[in-house]
Amino acid sequence: MKMPPWLKSLFAKETYLKDDGTLDVRKLLFRTFLLMLFIFVAYFFALRYYRLSGLDHNAVVQRFIDNFGVHGVAIYVFLVDLLVLPLSVDFIWPFVMDWPPMTAILVMGASSVAGAFCAYLFGRLVGLIPVFRKWVLKQSGTHTEQLITRYGIWAIVISGLTPLPFSTICTVAGILELKVHHFVLASLIRFVRMGIYYMIFAGLITLG
Repeated sequence: MKMPPWLKSLFAKETYLKDDGTLDVRKLLFRTFLLMLFIFVAYFFALRYYRLSGLDHNAVVQRFIDNFGVHGVAIYVFLVDLLVLPLSVDFIWPFVMDWPPMTAILVMGASSVAGAFCAYLFGRLVGLIPVFRKWVLKQSGTHTEQLITRYGIWAIVISGLTPLPFSTICTVAGILELKVHHFVLASLIRFVRMGIYYMIFAGLITLG
């Protein structure tokens, strides 16, 4: 079945920028809301199924969660924000909701910032090789380069809070040689993002 034009437009990355090159804030916020709603609804019903099935006392599941630990969470988040993968850091929330809030926020936030910084350094390296630079910029889409050129560190802040491709934008920021101290400062927004999501998921658990 052919995808309706309005749906295709909503999820096309190129449509985040208007014809004049400015960010389409309304569409970005709308997509952010839709994706957050999808994740939270899916998590809510999965949690209810988990509890109604009596899996709260499943020793195998609990052992897996316990053994996953800080290192596993940190590595997962680091790789997701370093590489361009069809994954999200949000998939890990079910494994950390039993942790103290500050532990979960600090571990995921620090791992995300570290992954983003390595993506930035990789971009700086790629930027030194013209052939690779041209190929990566082409693969990332012109909207990414335009977004960083126009908004600078605010592109990092915006992508750190919304569904914009964070790892891709961090890599392109390196290629375009965004000042490193500006990049690091902007990437700290990931701690804020993790804090917001932790509070929302904690509320879902209470409701569940």
